[in-house]
Amino acid sequence: MSELKDYTQAQLVLEKNDIYVAPAEVHGAISGLLACGLNIEAKEYLGLLSDVFNEGQNFNEELKQFFAEMYKHVIEHFNESEFQFDLFLPSEDESLLDQANALVGWVSGFLLGFGLKQKDYGKLSADVKEVISDFTEITKLDTHFDDSEEDQQALHEIIEYIRVSALLCFAEMGKEPEAGTTSKTLH
Repeated sequence: MSELKDYTQAQLVLEKNDIYVAPAEVHGAISGLLACGLNIEAKEYLGLLSDVFNEGQNFNEELKQFFAEMYKHVIEHFNESEFQFDLFLPSEDESLLDQANALVGWVSGFLLGFGLKQKDYGKLSADVKEVISDFTEITKLDTHFDDSEEDQQALHEIIEYIRVSALLCFAEMGKEPEAGTTSKTLH
């Protein structure tokens, strides 16, 4: 199982290479790409990420390695039978404001990645449409949280909802049909 860099280290790698987006947003974009069915073996994600995060310029080797590690990590955790997929956010030692801003960045990244590959909104299930609608509302979230127990709990519940919703999108759209099964669903 691959592990991601510490959140602060990840931010430093991005900034050192003139990529000024939060690691949460990058993780969200990769998660969104995979959740809507990007071929998991494809290298297409590097081109898509360079288009949106690097003005279409190729990434250097350090960034290619960084993104490859994150991509592999997301794939492994989406495919886990124990549902251990987690959002890549600052640690709980950081302020709720930093965590909430990163969460909004993650959701924005997810919507970006999802939108880059999902061209037919009309074919989405009602559940996935609801997730996309909810995620759109979450991007408008007022991130001013007090460091109270109540606000910590509220943020934790939002994070858990987003985590489960991303898993739902991947389960419905991201997985390849298993051999011997039909891809048509009867309703």
